[in-house]
Amino acid sequence: MAPTPPKAFLIDLDGTLYFKGEPCPGAIETVNYLRQEKYQLRFLTNTTAKTPKMLHAQMQALGFDIYEDEIFNATYACLQYLRSQPKNRCHFMVDDAVKAFFKEIPVDNEAPDFVVVGDYGEGFDFHALNHAFRLLMNGTELIALQKNLYWFSAEGMFLDCGAFVTLLEAAAGTTAKIMGKPSETFFKIALESLQCSPNEAIVVGDDITSDIRGAENTKLRSVLVKTGKFKPDQLENPVAKPTWVLDSISELRRLF
Repeated sequence: MAPTPPKAFLIDLDGTLYFKGEPCPGAIETVNYLRQEKYQLRFLTNTTAKTPKMLHAQMQALGFDIYEDEIFNATYACLQYLRSQPKNRCHFMVDDAVKAFFKEIPVDNEAPDFVVVGDYGEGFDFHALNHAFRLLMNGTELIALQKNLYWFSAEGMFLDCGAFVTLLEAAAGTTAKIMGKPSETFFKIALESLQCSPNEAIVVGDDITSDIRGAENTKLRSVLVKTGKFKPDQLENPVAKPTWVLDSISELRRLF
């Protein structure tokens, strides 16, 4: 029996549409098909080393028909959250290009309201981590743009900011407020932009921990694709249960 067609798709980028800098087989054609069929699209990513504008340029260069205002990343969600806070002085542990995205938010490296941790690369040295630890021990709140533990590039696997967030949480005895997937807030922001209810949209992603668990938390149907971060043993005792499992996003056209 064919599944009830949705009005919109919330699609992950890295590992679902592209992997190690190259489009996944059939991914470009699938996005074109969904657009041709008049589905609303949002692209949700935990990539925080780039702004939505930078991600848009990257996806266009790869050949995807994607618009900048369709891209939602944790950096955008964090800015929206900080704008809503009465006190929002921040110590940022993010790439310089991303820090510029927060230009309206006051910086305070000595007594901030929040420590904001994102993709920081080699900036995660002992001095930087210890300074953040001391701020947290003095009562500063911890914000994680996302909590992925690792990511892939053409050069291999790299530690992601979630590894360092976990370190800070353990050392300071605190819990980070997560801005990206699997945060329920993140998915709700995307749904609000579509003016869709959870039963009218479907999440598509390769990461069962962030994509599928986030969908489950928000009462969204989901498609887990066996590309990117997917590992077969994740289906043995899953942290979340996808509605469908497909070999790749190219098979989505057969489902809907």
